[in-house]
Amino acid sequence: MGDVEWNDIQGLVRSGYGNLKESAYLLWRFKPDRDQQQAERWIRDLADRLTCANSDDPARARAAVRAINLALTASGLAALGVTEQERAYFSSEFREGMAPKPEPGDVIPRRTNLLGDLENNSPKYWEWGGWKRHHHIDGLLMLFAKDEDLLASLIRHERAEMDPVAELILTPLEGRFESKEHFGFTDGLSNPILEGTRRFNEANESEQRISVVKPGEFILGYENERNDCISHGGHSGSRDLGRNGTYLVFRQLQQDVAAFRKFVKDTATSCGESEERVAARMVGRGYDGEPLISGPAGAAAMPRKPDQPRNDFLYHFEDRFGIACPLGAHIRRANPRDTIGPDPDTALRLSKMHRIMRRGRIYGDRLKAADPPADDGTKRGLYFICLNANIAGQFEFIQHSWLNNRHFNRLYDEVDALGHVHARAMTVQDRPTNVRFEHLPQFITVKGGAYFFMPGINALRALGGRADELRSVA
Repeated sequence: MGDVEWNDIQGLVRSGYGNLKESAYLLWRFKPDRDQQQAERWIRDLADRLTCANSDDPARARAAVRAINLALTASGLAALGVTEQERAYFSSEFREGMAPKPEPGDVIPRRTNLLGDLENNSPKYWEWGGWKRHHHIDGLLMLFAKDEDLLASLIRHERAEMDPVAELILTPLEGRFESKEHFGFTDGLSNPILEGTRRFNEANESEQRISVVKPGEFILGYENERNDCISHGGHSGSRDLGRNGTYLVFRQLQQDVAAFRKFVKDTATSCGESEERVAARMVGRGYDGEPLISGPAGAAAMPRKPDQPRNDFLYHFEDRFGIACPLGAHIRRANPRDTIGPDPDTALRLSKMHRIMRRGRIYGDRLKAADPPADDGTKRGLYFICLNANIAGQFEFIQHSWLNNRHFNRLYDEVDALGHVHARAMTVQDRPTNVRFEHLPQFITVKGGAYFFMPGINALRALGGRADELRSVA
């Protein structure tokens, strides 16, 4: 395929809807006694209400007051008449699901072990999507609105539309867009830049080299960084339900903010450093988003907008040994840039094959400052949402090979300090000797999750009974 068919692609691929601060995620399943034609009609009508990605114009985004997107699980596709032969073209990770139930005698399923969903993160404890509670999910309806009143109205309308054929598995998960997550760090700074978009055209030379990726890394049917094209087209004459779609990963991550603040405070006291310095070394950026790698100054520095943290940095030549940004810092693990490979250029090219597009939102009230830090009993955290064309090669690879890898970047027996797998310790490179952050609590706990597919809009219309739609895309 040539030019990206933005009119057929759901808007979340191109925008996180940052101007629409309020959001709700409706996890639903089809009713067993539904009328199938009525269910298809609901999907068909809903497809006409979905927000597409035909524009990333800032003025148009500011004028928008709401947005709607839809994703389906493998069981949701089957309920809409997608045959087993057609489902075989979707990835095995999607078909199997994030938390496949254990077979008799299989204590830990392979995917559970691969993702590190063990101990108190096990799917047997999840609030949804796990082995016991609310396991059966057919779809995810994502609603975004300018304010709380508009969101409430949108929820009421969409629930009334789905009520004859589908039911919620639990109350809507409401989140909000804020520049800082609950630990206090500016978030979403290093999302990849899609080739051919407005951000691509505005990026400086260094950003284009480091951050730009081809559309096929996130949208099926286009060339990716391997110069390949992942498509779900079947035999001659079959419908390609994957066309212009993407896989969506959704995980509810609960954050223990009080434990994080206490650890930072105690460690700062024992190390003789500021609390902000300790926290920044764990993440790799300060609370304001500025990376610990300061970069070139004066004429050598690339221009950027005021108050925009630097993102056009590389590790090999600027901080090869981790003196500025520790080798195991969160941002270094999540995106190693030019460090994991036989040479920097190859490493940078390889890292682009494992990027994800993050679209998460926070939930829960913020924890008020207290000395000493104390928990108030409120549940708060992050609805982690990411888009990728290859779940195994992108989300799962980052999780298993980088964040949870105990020997990442030549380290020994350490994992990401801000991941859900209990890190316990972190080595901070320093001169004349390294510093060891020890007795780390577990700051993150997985409370739910599932794999979804977010189809192209015409594919949804086809699932709703308009079989000619997939042949009408020009």
